[in-house]
Amino acid sequence: MLTYPGRVAADPSLDYQDLLARLADVVYAVDTDGRFTYINPAGERIFGWAVTDLIGQHFAKVIAPDARAETAEHFRLGLASADPGRFFETRIVQPDGQVRDLEVHAGNIYRDGQLVGRQGVGRDMTELRRLQENLATKTRRLELLEEQQRAALEVYRRLNLMVGRAGGDPDRTEQALEAVERSLQLETARAMGLHDDLEIIALIADGYSNQEISDRVHLSVHTVKDRVSRIITKLGARSRAGVATRAAETGVLRTTR
Repeated sequence: MLTYPGRVAADPSLDYQDLLARLADVVYAVDTDGRFTYINPAGERIFGWAVTDLIGQHFAKVIAPDARAETAEHFRLGLASADPGRFFETRIVQPDGQVRDLEVHAGNIYRDGQLVGRQGVGRDMTELRRLQENLATKTRRLELLEEQQRAALEVYRRLNLMVGRAGGDPDRTEQALEAVERSLQLETARAMGLHDDLEIIALIADGYSNQEISDRVHLSVHTVKDRVSRIITKLGARSRAGVATRAAETGVLRTTR
């Protein structure tokens, strides 16, 4: 007889097989060696494998390679724990290579008081994670826009002040505009965390190699490589070739008027 510590007796009036078949979450059971002994129909959709291809196979078959060690450790700790249930997150990989996020609530299974395996419920969190990431990205963009707006207001204030002082002198007006543009560039770069990288950005835009940039800014090639990678990421460029375009669009690279 299978028992689950801390739970009431099963209700014989319920059709558990039908109930399990209707669930959108994967329900699974494994033996103490980690081999699947049961997977409900939702498991085929979530894991991407036919149930018959997984029964008797170790759970590592469906776990993404970079998540196997952590998942195996959760399994080991679960078997050794008196805790009736443990939550953890892992990543599964489907046969076509698609990786999905899975939130698992698992517990031990006992037969006549003897530990015989573990069972769990896995919820596909992939879409929710994507929505959370998209929200975080949009939030960061809004924060950047707000910072840029504040910078622009300060620049306009300085522009009015400096142009007023320049009077009708074209040279002084040009100097004032130059100072304002430089100020806006610095404020924007500071908001993006790139205020220390403006010289490197300009050199990348001019086509200089990492070695050439290293020689000009007196940093090691390794440090320059790391800085270039960070610049590409912060600008949202796909490669160093796109740095000039993205930098000009965001205002951290000044273009010739």
